[in-house]
Amino acid sequence: MTDERPAYDLLPVVHRIRDAEQNHPLRALLEVVENELRRLTDDIDQRYEDWFIETCAEWVVPYLGDLVGVSGLHPLPDGVASQRAFVANTIRYRRRKGTAAVLEQVVRDVTGWPTRAVEYFRLLGSTQHLDHVRPASGGTVDLRDADALDLLTTPFTTQARTGEVRHVDVGRGRFNIANIGLHLWRLSAYPVTGADARAVDAAVGRWTFDPAGRDRPLFHVPVTETDVTRSAEEVNVPGPIRRRALRAELTGATVRVLAPLIRLDEDAPLTRLACCDLTDWHRPPGDAQVAVDPVLGRLTLPAGVTPNRVRVDYAYGFPGDLGGGPYDRHRTVASSLALAGTPWPAQVPFQVGVSREIEPVSGQIVATLGAAVQLWNARRDTAPGAVGVIAVLDSATYTEDLSVQIPPGNRLLIVAAGWPAHEAPDDTGLPVREPGVFVPAGQRPHLVGSIMVTGLAEDSATGTELILDGLSVEGGLTVAPGDLTSLVVADTTLLAGPSDTAGWVGSSGNAHLTIRLLRAVCAGVRATDLPGLTMTDSIAYADGPEPTVDVPAADVELAECTFLGRTVVRGLVATNTILRGRLDVADRQFGYVRFSYLPTGSRAPRRYRCLPTGTEPLAPAFTSVDPVDPAFCQLAGNGPAEFGTAADDGGEIGAYHFLGQAQRMANLRSQLDHYLRFGLEAGTFFTS
Repeated sequence: MTDERPAYDLLPVVHRIRDAEQNHPLRALLEVVENELRRLTDDIDQRYEDWFIETCAEWVVPYLGDLVGVSGLHPLPDGVASQRAFVANTIRYRRRKGTAAVLEQVVRDVTGWPTRAVEYFRLLGSTQHLDHVRPASGGTVDLRDADALDLLTTPFTTQARTGEVRHVDVGRGRFNIANIGLHLWRLSAYPVTGADARAVDAAVGRWTFDPAGRDRPLFHVPVTETDVTRSAEEVNVPGPIRRRALRAELTGATVRVLAPLIRLDEDAPLTRLACCDLTDWHRPPGDAQVAVDPVLGRLTLPAGVTPNRVRVDYAYGFPGDLGGGPYDRHRTVASSLALAGTPWPAQVPFQVGVSREIEPVSGQIVATLGAAVQLWNARRDTAPGAVGVIAVLDSATYTEDLSVQIPPGNRLLIVAAGWPAHEAPDDTGLPVREPGVFVPAGQRPHLVGSIMVTGLAEDSATGTELILDGLSVEGGLTVAPGDLTSLVVADTTLLAGPSDTAGWVGSSGNAHLTIRLLRAVCAGVRATDLPGLTMTDSIAYADGPEPTVDVPAADVELAECTFLGRTVVRGLVATNTILRGRLDVADRQFGYVRFSYLPTGSRAPRRYRCLPTGTEPLAPAFTSVDPVDPAFCQLAGNGPAEFGTAADDGGEIGAYHFLGQAQRMANLRSQLDHYLRFGLEAGTFFTS
């Protein structure tokens, strides 16, 4: 009996033979019955699994929480965080409540953020009794302990402080007998495997971990805690790697962080690494080791070593799953494919993989993106309805300009994704890859060059579409004159550069074109005759005086976006959006701006519950507005509180609305008092 046709396979063989002779009418009849049987079986199985917190559906978690007295939790956005662990461990936490370790675990389970609880009364400098000497609780800073000085302003400090009487629950005072601090890390660490380091000066061995050649700090991926009775250590939270911590690990003194891996050409990973301060690119003279600076994300090679390629494994920090990244993008890819309105076919006739690691296979695996695009452009079957996929299978850097042509009625998806292979049924041992199958997770390819897409000028009822997903592009994305009807840019980063078009999405001469950006980061959008633009969960910024979004002929729809520069549009519909620069809308009789921020003096359509609400000046405060910074466009924890709750659902406005940070903090406040010992006050602090 097989899982596909359980009822049909139970029939005697003689009936199945006669059914095959008559072109399977009996099998077709039983398929209707079996489909209903599968639905009933799946429903019964799920109902049984819903009895247990470990296997129940996400919507059942609050109902199981009511059984153990968990209440007051706000629902979180899908895929951001789950309350399953908190409900599962509620009884165990209550048995040990009042301790810092349990309080730390409660905060972690409720918010989904890594947390460290600090009992500040343990860090108070005090006079000690001779009968109770505590050598670890000193009163004077040891200037010879450089590692302790490096941690002086972090939650991992061990230095004693003088007491203060301000309350910690309002974020003012810390070091007092009744105070306990909850330090939360909002940034996440994203590991990248097999990326190409960028040569700053290959002749003298100067490289950066970032494939775009930027100075970005390296992060370490947090290690899961194995003992819930102890507080989180530096290795258990996603933070930037300190030079002294990396040096201690490389010398074998301690094991705190995961050192980055470096490969020259196709060689094995290098094991002789040295941690140095490469601010001025100065390395120890005569040192044969590879010098690494985790704070700047730089590395230098020994003199005389000039490889053609340097591959690195490292992790970078970012507030959430936005822009090009190695995170799981199954959900957003499905949204991207559904944006045009035409259903994505179950079978894809054209699919090509791009990889610098896998041996090329004729017509299936190529070494460059340009070669894959050429295969697409040279197809003979260009009838309307043709669909193609170009899957980038690794995190390598590709230096080339792409010119993509979309025939009438055709659709092309260029995606960073794996392409699973299985052995051929003829036992040849050769890998077989099925078209239409790809796994959008784990890759972060980088393209150095521009992308030019042309929709061949013929009207087609099925539309002409290009989708980019999961890429990092150091160049411009331009739509040439033609008849492209849809351009979707999802989970992609368009980096600004020295070129005028770098980082920009531009278009001209496409009367039916609609550009859609979903969880994308770009320097801006510029088009004089673009009819439609839609942006969701996206960031647009500009370094110069030019407007960030300049589409004077377009009707624009914005939802949960952050614009750092000026915006010029024809018509606007905006929700939960931060427009930091001046807004100029030509047709103010159309559309609206709701639950958003726009500066004073903007020319906008009708507004509803927007900031600022009065005449007093109000502006958003970001942790950083530098695209290189890990906390790019993240709302600062000490900024105006109005921006954290101004959305239509009570959440924060801007590109990171999907993280549900306001709901997480509300859940924390609703549960915190239940686990605090009487007399203690707790304060929350955003470490990142």
